[in-house]
Amino acid sequence: MKKSVIATAVAVGIVVSLGGCSASSGGSEGGTVELVFRQFDPANQVEGLQTAIDTWNADNPDIQVTLETLSPDNPQQFAREANSGSGPDIQQMGYANVALLANPNILLPLDDLMASDPLDQAYDDFLATDMTTIDDTTWGIPWTADTMALVYNPAVLDEYGIDETPSTWEDLADAAQTISDDSDGVVQGFCFAASSAPTSAQWFPINYYLWDHGWNLVEQDGDEWTTGVSSSDLASTIDYFSEMFSSGASSTSNIAIADYADPQIAGALSDGSCAMSYEPPQSFRAIESASDAELMTAPMPGGLTDGSTHLGGRALGINRNTEHPEEAWEVVKYLTSATTFETYQQYPASKATLTDIDVPESEVGYTEQLPHSVAFGKYIGSDMPLATIQQLVVQQFSAVYSGQSDSQTAAEAILAGIESGIGG
Repeated sequence: MKKSVIATAVAVGIVVSLGGCSASSGGSEGGTVELVFRQFDPANQVEGLQTAIDTWNADNPDIQVTLETLSPDNPQQFAREANSGSGPDIQQMGYANVALLANPNILLPLDDLMASDPLDQAYDDFLATDMTTIDDTTWGIPWTADTMALVYNPAVLDEYGIDETPSTWEDLADAAQTISDDSDGVVQGFCFAASSAPTSAQWFPINYYLWDHGWNLVEQDGDEWTTGVSSSDLASTIDYFSEMFSSGASSTSNIAIADYADPQIAGALSDGSCAMSYEPPQSFRAIESASDAELMTAPMPGGLTDGSTHLGGRALGINRNTEHPEEAWEVVKYLTSATTFETYQQYPASKATLTDIDVPESEVGYTEQLPHSVAFGKYIGSDMPLATIQQLVVQQFSAVYSGQSDSQTAAEAILAGIESGIGG
């Protein structure tokens, strides 16, 4: 993977010929099969993907692919289109949305195609297959993978005598405290978005901390759903992050920030007033490209332990209405191959391809951590939507940060809300 400058993601919507998708109009002209592949990432993040599609089209004159961007992601629209007999031939899906779309009236099951024309890598070699195989049916192929890695300013760590990036959460707290104390509060040891907004990015380190200690907010026990952490252990988790603010290791101004890529965090990493934070790959590249300082990545605390960090990414599915399933499958195979990732600036969900691609030294933290990460699928399936759990958790954590609640009260409120939501 070649390093590139990628601007910070912006929410843009570009819709190309939605009414003319080949799954609905179906046709091929002059023996050429015309396919539409729809993806939802902002247009400024997919230049390398367009290059890969152009390469396919040049090499396969009988199967031509049009890349369509519809941003942000709207799985409900694709479901409506497919149910009415239209929509793109190939659809990009967030892992969490595969279950929503896993319906023979929406997606084409892929098991027969995979058996007759296998992928270049074994399906079991892919990350996140637990999110794309539902009730023993394969509804999508894992395509890209991402996670949150520890982002740090090595000059700052060196200045304050931190010789290695923290490998445990206890090490992180100690290093952050040392940096804050030795700088007289001028430098934050660890800066993180900690607002109570429903999508607050504190959600990720909260769960990483829980998972690394063997706890889950929710878990399935047979046919039943239950909470997977005691109130005292959840309270200790809240205390861990709250103490970052009370000790000065993290600025209280972060309590107003919701986004991991907020300019306040990005700027602090760049100017050295923050030593460590966490970012997904695209945001890291944007911050790195805009920074005069050297920035690096490392696995999160516990990140080399299986199941301690989250796995995000994209899957590929085929519209059940496509008139060209075999040709669409050939394109899916190409998109998951190493050739696509030579230009597409994402990490592949294929473990074999992930080990083969070249990455800049600054991004090694991602490639080291990704094989150990797991999707949020462990939280999906109860009567309580994942987004509702997230909103409840970040609100209660933030209430403690701001002094409106104490950790034990907040922990009990979280567990009571989850137990009510999952029917426990």
